[in-house]
Amino acid sequence: MEHWSKYWQYSGVLNSFAEGQASSGYTGALKQHWDAFFTSLPAEAAIVDIGTGNGALALLAHDYSKTETKDFNIHGIDAAKIDPAASLQKQSPALAKKLKTIQFHSETPIEKAPFKTATVDAYISQFGFEYADRKDAIKVIIDTLKDNGQAHFIVHNSSSSLVKSSQAGIEVIESVLNDSPLFQLSDLYIDLASQAIPQLGDKGWQEFSHQKILAQSIQWMMRELQEKFSKPEQQVWVTDIVRRIARTLERVAGNTIEDCVKQLAYEYHSVNDHKQRLIDQNNAAFAKKDITALQKQVEKLGAKFSAEEFKLDDDKFGWAVTVAKG
Repeated sequence: MEHWSKYWQYSGVLNSFAEGQASSGYTGALKQHWDAFFTSLPAEAAIVDIGTGNGALALLAHDYSKTETKDFNIHGIDAAKIDPAASLQKQSPALAKKLKTIQFHSETPIEKAPFKTATVDAYISQFGFEYADRKDAIKVIIDTLKDNGQAHFIVHNSSSSLVKSSQAGIEVIESVLNDSPLFQLSDLYIDLASQAIPQLGDKGWQEFSHQKILAQSIQWMMRELQEKFSKPEQQVWVTDIVRRIARTLERVAGNTIEDCVKQLAYEYHSVNDHKQRLIDQNNAAFAKKDITALQKQVEKLGAKFSAEEFKLDDDKFGWAVTVAKG
């Protein structure tokens, strides 16, 4: 869980695997889908976002509530250590201000949710519920839902392009970290610089034959990896790693050695943590058999169940799952 806790604390984004355009929350078809669900909820509804992360979905509920004057009472729970307002304060003070109005429960898996029997109007989750112990989680959810309450989740679909891309990422990262000496060579380069620059100076370091040989070896290794992982779904992953290392080594100079040592170590652990999150995601993804198994659990507990594939741009993006009590 530490790899998730570090991600939420230091990534500066609202939702998982969203360092790019989606870093500030859900938009487009996803927003429309959730707004339609929020429309069905009563005013002052108690809503719990499962696997909230830095609060992307909880924030969507907050914005809808404000716009439609619904006065929702919104909670966000996550098994990881989270503090969304603090994590977003530097990057986006405006978002952090909104997040402070939501009640977040850190290190709180759904199986240990602090809500009393029949007190929750709705559970929601965007790529969060599937990480839970599903059998125990669904029991807690149904028990704490009010009569006529409902839970609505979008969970990962094991056939989605996201899952397939993530599998390519796992394979690339494992190969780079376990089979390639790229990080080791880069560490050796910085270590050599720490010994040579005090004697040669920065200019002399650039002309130093051992520096040139080692730099050429690192560049050759980078090209080898890019050729080995040349498929489009692989390129994005290997390019990310190469750029991380290249940016670090480009900064090597007499007054930056210590920073570069720390940065390279950070990049190594960051890449490894990303791999672990990808593995978690793919292991949690729902196949059709998982949907069937969940349906049996829900119906055995006396609740209603429905599920359908949720598509984005013709991709099997996820499963939209609804559990209704009463």
